Amino acid sequence: MALNSALVRVAGTGEISLAKAGTPEPPDATTPLPAAWTGLGLSTSDGVTARRSVDKQGTEHWQQLTPARYIYQGQELTVASTFQESKAVVLGVYFGGMTFVETAQGSKKYRAEISSVPRSDVRALCVDWTDFISDTEIYHHRLYLPRAEVSETEDAQWSRSQENRWGMTFATLAPVGGSTVLGVWLTDDPAVLATPPALTAGKAS
Repeated sequence: MALNSALVRVAGTGEISLAKAGTPEPPDATTPLPAAWTGLGLSTSDGVTARRSVDKQGTEHWQQLTPARYIYQGQELTVASTFQESKAVVLGVYFGGMTFVETAQGSKKYRAEISSVPRSDVRALCVDWTDFISDTEIYHHRLYLPRAEVSETEDAQWSRSQENRWGMTFATLAPVGGSTVLGVWLTDDPAVLATPPALTAGKAS
């Protein structure tokens, strides 16, 4: 058995950010995202749930019960979180691209229309999270999805007993231009390597 408690990771803090679909991949996991990206802000302590599912069907045979091979029929990669800030970017993606405008210049009164016709609202998405193990051991992770869209929204409940919450699931869309890359994971954590570097005083050497 190869047990190593030093390789346990905890996503202590992080954020989901959105940009226009096709916004270039960030250079690494630590460089701050440029102005093209907008953070969705605070989310509940459940953080982020990432899910990958592959739909496949086994072949059926007269002579045997076990499939000889599988035929792949679909794949889905999703990112879900429940957001707590009621602001433009959060409300916009929750309601399918809805935007608020001032009813009259200087009125400080705003209006938005919720369309009866759902429309596509494709974005690039980044999930950032950091594990602060110690002052000398801090690891950053960034999941970049070039094309994603809200595939499901949770019920929004407005009450005096808790803050407004906006639960959403983002699903990746097929890449364009012949690419086969659904997403990219960037990190400075050596634990992801098949043979991690030796650890010296709690930090990779």
